[in-house]
Amino acid sequence: MPSSPFGHPHRKGPCYATYYAKKKAHELVGHFGFTSSDQDDLEQSLLVSLMERWPKYEASECTPQEFISWAIGKGVAEQVRERQARNHFEPTDGLSLEDLINDEEELLPASCVQADHAHAIDLSVDIEQVLASLPPDVQKTARLLMTENMSEAARKSGVSRRTIRDRARIIREAFERAGYGDA
Repeated sequence: MPSSPFGHPHRKGPCYATYYAKKKAHELVGHFGFTSSDQDDLEQSLLVSLMERWPKYEASECTPQEFISWAIGKGVAEQVRERQARNHFEPTDGLSLEDLINDEEELLPASCVQADHAHAIDLSVDIEQVLASLPPDVQKTARLLMTENMSEAARKSGVSRRTIRDRARIIREAFERAGYGDA
């Protein structure tokens, strides 16, 4: 894993993280109650969101730029939710949260990140909270089972299928406790 999300070049400049955070902060201005005086704070908050998520980056799953786009998109969703909670939601002048998070030029492969839709964002946050409550080896298994069957997950993680089944039961029980019924 690269040690930092900063310094990854992109066609827009030498550091994709700073470019993308600035772009998204600019797009938020004028929507959801954000003003131009909020832009620098928004940019900084988006970069903090990225740095908090960076330890979860897996180079084998997506490029640094894809992960940066996803992490900053999560930061946008957090900022909008916080602002809505504070201001009891102001009109958005027709710009949806999905439009702010999702760029056609920045579409991510499904194996890297879940699609950015408003309800999917909420679900994604819930999933991350449930997974964060699990031991690291079970978290890794859960992430493998998102894209692989049990046999492939066992092969890729170097454990038996029985171990994968036991971990899947732990994952299922965690989601049931979180209110997701039969996961």
